[in-house]
Amino acid sequence: MAYNELPRDAALLRYPLTDGVHSGRLLVRNILCPVGFSQFSQRAFDYACGIARHFGARLFLQHTVQASLLESAVGNPESIHIRRQRAEMDLRRMIAKAWDEQLEHPQVFPEVKEGDIRDRIRESMEQHEIDLLVMGTHGRKGLDRLVHGSLTESIVHEVLCPVLVVSHPQRDFIAPEEPEPVHLRTFLVPTDFSPASDRALTYALRWAAEWSGKVIFFHAVERTSPARKGLAEMSSEDAPRREKEFAEAWERIQAKVSEAAPAQCEVSYEVRHGNAKEQILKFAAEKNPDLIVMGAHGLGRSAVAWGSTISEVVRDGRFPVLGVRELAA
Repeated sequence: MAYNELPRDAALLRYPLTDGVHSGRLLVRNILCPVGFSQFSQRAFDYACGIARHFGARLFLQHTVQASLLESAVGNPESIHIRRQRAEMDLRRMIAKAWDEQLEHPQVFPEVKEGDIRDRIRESMEQHEIDLLVMGTHGRKGLDRLVHGSLTESIVHEVLCPVLVVSHPQRDFIAPEEPEPVHLRTFLVPTDFSPASDRALTYALRWAAEWSGKVIFFHAVERTSPARKGLAEMSSEDAPRREKEFAEAWERIQAKVSEAAPAQCEVSYEVRHGNAKEQILKFAAEKNPDLIVMGAHGLGRSAVAWGSTISEVVRDGRFPVLGVRELAA
């Protein structure tokens, strides 16, 4: 049975830690890093190596060979075989380069597969019981984004385990040449109080506890656009209403954190008015977090992630993003 065909109960059994945590230390045993051979894939692999070293995890480095339309039409197994051989050589080069830079070597298992990339990722996640997916993205925008799409953005909304997305971070949280390769100090956790955000909050607290880091929980109170407001709402009475919304959001975020915050990390809160996507990126630029942890709504394979808040933050590319999907899609 394919991974995406598992019944809901079976899927949860495959991920017994439905909050991604134990009562004690965060556990990451198996990591999957699907790659092309771009600079973004190389950076994602570097991050995956560092995290694998920290947790003593097994790392599966995967490339999927896709047949072109012409190859599919005429059936050219020899061409596919040659591309598989080249991919295997390229994976070995990636591993050798990483090992030259790493103080210690994580366990890395290269895999070359054929077919649909999404299907092969899901297949490997099921086969290896993956706890963390690490992927690179090019961060395209505008028309180029619509034409090419983004596999990474879609995967964030599809899979149950957390997905670390790396593009072109302005500051790396890995240091391969040091005994401790991962340096996570500041976590930014935007929340909209949805089930996906609640699950992301739990992950963020445990990741922060692992490195005794600082967690900043953030919520943006959306303003209603003037076109959708009546004249009465645009009066001076609008300010007290917005202040009430602000205070309620502050109370909700404090209540959420107080239920689960471990002692090993420092926690602070920030609530602002404005568009969520814009305010998250503006606040991130001010605080320069090592990692942004966000919830992702389950959209299914046929849906488009374009326009979701996490997609906008991923697309910006300046900060690594850990996407955590809600369990009930």
